[in-house]
Amino acid sequence: MTKKTIGWILVAIGLFMLFKMVRVASFGFFRIGGISTSAIVLVLLVLSAISMVVNKNKITFGCFVMSLVLLVASLILGTELRFVYASLTDILLVFVPVVFGAGLIIKGSFEKHKNRVNKYEY
Repeated sequence: MTKKTIGWILVAIGLFMLFKMVRVASFGFFRIGGISTSAIVLVLLVLSAISMVVNKNKITFGCFVMSLVLLVASLILGTELRFVYASLTDILLVFVPVVFGAGLIIKGSFEKHKNRVNKYEY
């Protein structure tokens, strides 16, 4: 196994443990002041989908993609995440594999492949 592969495994393990420490408190659409953006985004999505069916061109496709991006952004911004209580050892057990894994990925990316260079030399 290469350093890069071991790095990706360590990063995946660390991020999995980090995600296990996060609780989703509420999930919904983003609010600006007291107004929810759900109706605005959904109306834009429906209108752009209808316009794509009626007249499909680059502009209508771009509007459809932008309304999908706005929908996802509104959902992400409206999500409230909370970290559960954790001791310092729990935090270190989460972040140490992520940091070492990222280091191994970076080191493996800049390392020269000696087998490929010396393969054709006798």
